[in-house]
Amino acid sequence: MPEAAARSPGRQLRVGIAGLGVASSQVLPAFGKDKPYVLAGGADNRAEARAVFAKTYNRPVFASVAELCARDDVDAVWISTPNTLHAEHAICAARNGKHVICEKPMAVNLRQCDRMIAAAAKHGVQFLQGHSKIYQAPIKAMREVVASGRIGRVIQISAFNSNDWLQRPRLAPELDTNLGGGLVYRQGPHLVDIVRFIGGGMIESVRGVTGRADPHFDTEGHFNALLQFEGGAAASLSFNGYGYFDAAELTWDLGESGFVQSEGRQFAQRERLTGPADIQQKAAVAQQRTPAARPQSARRQPFFGLTVVACERGMIRQSPDGIYLYTEDGREEIPCSKGHGREFELLELRDALAQGRGVFPDGSWGKATLEVCLAIMASSKDGRARRMRHQVPAP
Repeated sequence: MPEAAARSPGRQLRVGIAGLGVASSQVLPAFGKDKPYVLAGGADNRAEARAVFAKTYNRPVFASVAELCARDDVDAVWISTPNTLHAEHAICAARNGKHVICEKPMAVNLRQCDRMIAAAAKHGVQFLQGHSKIYQAPIKAMREVVASGRIGRVIQISAFNSNDWLQRPRLAPELDTNLGGGLVYRQGPHLVDIVRFIGGGMIESVRGVTGRADPHFDTEGHFNALLQFEGGAAASLSFNGYGYFDAAELTWDLGESGFVQSEGRQFAQRERLTGPADIQQKAAVAQQRTPAARPQSARRQPFFGLTVVACERGMIRQSPDGIYLYTEDGREEIPCSKGHGREFELLELRDALAQGRGVFPDGSWGKATLEVCLAIMASSKDGRARRMRHQVPAP
């Protein structure tokens, strides 16, 4: 194993990107001047994607993830390849002594998760579960209030989102549940991560209902779930991705980017999609949705739908600049520091290496979240609740 990659780097963390599709386009803006991490290279099996990357970033780029992982000038690999390849590529990185940041979902089944966790442990590298909403400051602040006991123990968490997920250009694998596609695999980890983190992590049982209400797409477009925690608290999850209502209407018109949504944006007034898109269509729309051109001063806190936390002596929800705490004394706003994009994951890995500690969320957390998502789909098929076996606590 290359020692330079496995030990804590005293210089900038050198990161390679495996998979140069739309997911990576959301990661790459995090690399800039005066950062404790640097872009070291990329890999993709598509010649066009490699050409664009090389021209835009002037970094080495390879046709295979294995070539990227073998580089001595790469410390960590960000896995943003298709979901079915997460395990293969994470294990490849670990075998080459590279730390791993893996997009959600961690994998498509729990056996793959076990192999990924084992590979990281065997080769002495960190495995960080990336693209999680628990990195966001307001979600962390909610967790801190709950963990402090200031307003008692959690009794209920409600997490709701509605957007146009199924009406954005999607490649065929993204719409194939058997390949880790569909709303539960691809968006479920966000809501599950949020409620698990705030509620302490330990889900006891899961009951779910999923549906495929758009006849043009043979995959999940909506789901509801009831999660019961150890200790009795419950979380309700609801997600609708058909594109008729934007949950940002409930959150000061602020969405995932932290910017105000376009005025007059109405999902239902545009031409609706009726099937998978090609890579060019997907890339074009992703470019349109990228908020980089807007002034950063206009950014507020990001919202992934609406999350409301009820405790014994009060309630919590997110505000445009932090969180609102509701008690018998009224409403108090607790401001949160700003920070956006995927810089959180990069900083967490860099800090963990510098401090000689483990990362959070790690592979065990990613596996536990996937266990819940799989249970939602399994419960929907037969109407039976599923008991969880692989949950881990939130710090």
